[in-house]
Amino acid sequence: MQKLVELLKSPDPFARRDAWLAAGPLGAAALRPLADLASEGELEISRAANRGMWQIVRYVGAPGREELRRPVVETLGEMLGDTRLPLQLRRDIVWMLSEIIKDEEIDQASALPLLLDADLGEDVRMALQRVAGPNAIGVLKAGFIQAQGEHKTAIACSLRKCGVAIDEPPCPKLVPRKTTTVKPVGRNA
Repeated sequence: MQKLVELLKSPDPFARRDAWLAAGPLGAAALRPLADLASEGELEISRAANRGMWQIVRYVGAPGREELRRPVVETLGEMLGDTRLPLQLRRDIVWMLSEIIKDEEIDQASALPLLLDADLGEDVRMALQRVAGPNAIGVLKAGFIQAQGEHKTAIACSLRKCGVAIDEPPCPKLVPRKTTTVKPVGRNA
């Protein structure tokens, strides 16, 4: 683990590349050190650490690696609640989870505040839409009840995409933006 962090801090871009490419098998134990490095390092070092995290997610998400995937999901879930991490890194963690989490692993009590969060809400909404199982839809439904304004409209669109019938608010794509004088052809209007 220490060797990985040292290589990611290297001024040599090829050493950094080789380090993050090899991060996958390290699994959940490497996520916290990589997140710390991604949140405090210089730009290229931060990128390399972030890529290492993504490499772990893709490695454990491969078929037949269930015993490696579960701890990574748990660790990412814990890190998502860590407000000391930069917002962009927390957004990336949401998307990392969307790659490997199973619907039954979604904790509705933890996901709802994230869905309603002003900074993370849109990313969480899209990740839940991507999962689209009963738990994810349950969080979206609960969020729809509590959300306001444009966020409520966006959640309604996600619910529609997941097959849930929502009448109001209407989909913004179907609401005319400006009036027109063009008459429909072939209809009496």
